[in-house]
Amino acid sequence: MKVRELRAADAADLLGFLQRDFPEEEALLGTRPEGFQEVVRRVFRWDVRLVLGLLRLVGRPIFRFFVIEEGGRLAATTLLTYSPRAGYVSMVVVAPEHRRRGFARTLLEEARRAARARGRRYVVLDVLAANTPARTLYERLGYRTLRSTAYFVHDRPSALPPAPGGGVTGQRPFRPRDARELARIDARSRPADVVRVLPTSPRDFTGSAWESGLLASERAAWVIDDGEGPRAWVSATISKATEAGHLSNPIVDGSVTPERVEALVRTAAAWCATRGAPRLLAMVPEENERGRAALTATGFRDVLPVLTLYRTVD
Repeated sequence: MKVRELRAADAADLLGFLQRDFPEEEALLGTRPEGFQEVVRRVFRWDVRLVLGLLRLVGRPIFRFFVIEEGGRLAATTLLTYSPRAGYVSMVVVAPEHRRRGFARTLLEEARRAARARGRRYVVLDVLAANTPARTLYERLGYRTLRSTAYFVHDRPSALPPAPGGGVTGQRPFRPRDARELARIDARSRPADVVRVLPTSPRDFTGSAWESGLLASERAAWVIDDGEGPRAWVSATISKATEAGHLSNPIVDGSVTPERVEALVRTAAAWCATRGAPRLLAMVPEENERGRAALTATGFRDVLPVLTLYRTVD
């Protein structure tokens, strides 16, 4: 069994994995094959590979994509991205004909070692709450629950009525200098264990034009500000790779009224709708009651419960 990194030639197999092994998520996301292939082509351009390689050399890797190949085809995959204190694992997939051979365990161990090599203290992953076999495997490997989250979906963003007349007071586009205060607001609302493993960083709010270009996506963000700095924030993203548009987890200070947060969400939803998104997704943790309430008031439905699990790298 040999672990290697993803290659451009693996794209077709990888797309098949997404469509077959993540049916619940895929029904919401709606991966577009042509857009997905475009993202893969961008990632494997020589200039992009040069930048990614340099970032890895200076200790700032964006991601690692590990695969196991059998008979010239992908047998298993996992993606590792990085937050300040944790390696974040996703897309843990093993082809049906290769299951029960320890492939998932091998890739998870590779991701753990890679996270530790980059000085991260934890490894984190998300799993559908109903996926008992996967949860059992992760728990055997030492993972435990960090928090509960859920996918929220809006099926008709184009039908959303405009925000009430007074609801948009103080709303403006996000500015990079807002990020530090928004990080403080978010940190105050999170449980201590979550802050310890997944601390909020100002970089979580700023995004990157380079990464947006790499992922064939477009992004915008807005805040509520009455002249004393941002008190609420939400961003929206659309991508050529998926049908669904994405709204961020809304960040809300306790001083902001529910009506104004709802108006902020409507602004983001309208932005996606004007760009042709047939539905919207948002992933919101259980503790964010104000963000969940704003999404629900805007017509989002809580459709898919998810658990975030973690373990130390040691």
